[in-house]
Amino acid sequence: MGEEIFPNEIWFEIFSRIDISELLELRLVCRQFYELIERVLDKHPGWKPMTDNKILYECLESTMQRAYPYDLITHWMDIDDPVIWRGTYLSFMKWQKVLVNEPTIDAIVSTSNFGDVSCICTFDKYIAIAYENGAIANYTLDDINQPFYLAYHGTGIVQIEFWYSNGDVLVVSLGDNNDLKFWDLDNKVEIATNGFFANSISSGECRHFCIGDMEGILTSYERVGNLISPGKTKNLPLMENQQLIAHCHVGKNMKAMAYEEEGTVLFVYFADIEGGKLTKFRFIQEKDWIRLPESINASFQRLIMPNITFFFAIGESSIGSTNYYEDEWHEYNLAPYFGSNVRSMAFHAQILMFGLDDGSIHLLYIQDYGHVMELEGRIQNSRKIEVDTEPIVDLTILEVDKKPCIVAVTEEKVHLVNFF
Repeated sequence: MGEEIFPNEIWFEIFSRIDISELLELRLVCRQFYELIERVLDKHPGWKPMTDNKILYECLESTMQRAYPYDLITHWMDIDDPVIWRGTYLSFMKWQKVLVNEPTIDAIVSTSNFGDVSCICTFDKYIAIAYENGAIANYTLDDINQPFYLAYHGTGIVQIEFWYSNGDVLVVSLGDNNDLKFWDLDNKVEIATNGFFANSISSGECRHFCIGDMEGILTSYERVGNLISPGKTKNLPLMENQQLIAHCHVGKNMKAMAYEEEGTVLFVYFADIEGGKLTKFRFIQEKDWIRLPESINASFQRLIMPNITFFFAIGESSIGSTNYYEDEWHEYNLAPYFGSNVRSMAFHAQILMFGLDDGSIHLLYIQDYGHVMELEGRIQNSRKIEVDTEPIVDLTILEVDKKPCIVAVTEEKVHLVNFF
């Protein structure tokens, strides 16, 4: 149709002058238009401002990094590739569909000899599940009925994280005796070390670095051939009465939170990154101590750091929130609405997720932090999805080909809640 009027070169020039929203409609006219417009869209400079205006700043980099897990996103301002901006926008828009699309739920059921699930992590199509007996079952979405690699840490596991290093996908496990172990999923082997120990491993969507904490000393590990070696370190100015409870990085920007006498202290730092390598830590500031709500402090269960700006604390009967710009913790009692206590939380692409004792999950769109502070009033707008009858003890996400999946974990099962 189109070539009878203009040659492709002319159409391409015409389409290059049209806004993205109109191009998306014109794609449907015919196959020729679709193919030409796709070429235009992949190079269109309008994706960056369009995405920047659509996604909350605090969620932009984590949305981009999950959509492109193999690309190192040091900071969104450094990204000029229209393909990445387009994919980030598409990913974000698909995550909004979890509020309306009908879900389908699959489950990974542990064998009886593994014991209960202790922790879980995801990366691209990979799912690593750690069990109380020290086993690590590694799956891909290609086959959730059978792990493609079983590893054994040797002790109970308290944390597990992915690490994408030198083109290889690794899993890092932290034992209950503080020992770190590293597993090469491609070659299905443990990687040798001289023995490393940590209290926690850095979390966050950027899995291009593995940073361990031991009493305030941060160590960025490096893989050199078939060995793991310590790289750059940073000694955070922890006092004797402070204990680091979580640390997170989004590209080069990093935060760590410490517990201190019924409250928390936030440490702010960043990394110099050259050639994909972390070459130096730079400390910025230690923020003022802020008091935890009394009931949360008395029954503190976990701290959730989904990114480096929004932070959540879970107590036995209430939850709390603060952020980088705040100087106080806010408390929310959501049980009267839920009819059940919150056991786990996650936050991605401006979707706040709650895992409850009754086995359900609730999803709520968050426009900005003001929406978080209005949780007790806005929670009635959340979407409820029945997942299990056992408590949802952990929540995380999974995304492959821009298709969102919520991973809801009980002590015995890992549920994959799909929406596409």
